[in-house]
Amino acid sequence: MIVLTMLGAAAEWVMIVFVLGVIAVGFLAATVVSVLRNASLPRDDRLVSIVERLEQRYPLLRQFDAAGKVEPTVDDRKQQLREQYVAGEISESEFERQVAELMDDSSSDTRSQSESQSISDIEDRHR
Repeated sequence: MIVLTMLGAAAEWVMIVFVLGVIAVGFLAATVVSVLRNASLPRDDRLVSIVERLEQRYPLLRQFDAAGKVEPTVDDRKQQLREQYVAGEISESEFERQVAELMDDSSSDTRSQSESQSISDIEDRHR
């Protein structure tokens, strides 16, 4: 009899703790989502490959475009080349060749993106 009374009184507390736990987990999830969306992550090619594998394994991560956020930009790659040149790791001719190659790649990427956008616009008009 006493045990049932104690369990009845504890049930209220168990329910309160459960509800507070659910609320805490909700806030934790919201915080993680917010950090993933606004995080300033280091940009690195190796990190891109890791994030892409994670996105393949966990498709939910794709909506955050984490791979795009950690992929080095053209400016990041230029800065890395400058640092290598200043440190004497590459010669001036190698530096100039890699910068020219980088600029060619970025202009072809821009062209291919604009071409694919034009194609999708044309397809939309035909529908």
